[in-house]
Amino acid sequence: MIRESILAGGIIYVLINAIQVIQRPSLVMEGVLVGFALSFATAFYLTRREHALHTAEAAALWAAVLLFAVYGFLKMGGVI
Repeated sequence: MIRESILAGGIIYVLINAIQVIQRPSLVMEGVLVGFALSFATAFYLTRREHALHTAEAAALWAAVLLFAVYGFLKMGGVI
């Protein structure tokens, strides 16, 4: 049930991304890259390799945390 919900959410996000690209044609490259990344991340939940899925989830979580910290330091330092 959880995997199906994640897949449905991923499909909805890909559709929203497609609508935004249609509304703003100047964002085609970004839209294609985001759409590809969303599709890949969503399709990854179809795997039966639980350990690989757990490792990828942990890596994505830590990447998000570290990117948020980098953003905070750049904002504090006046770079952004």
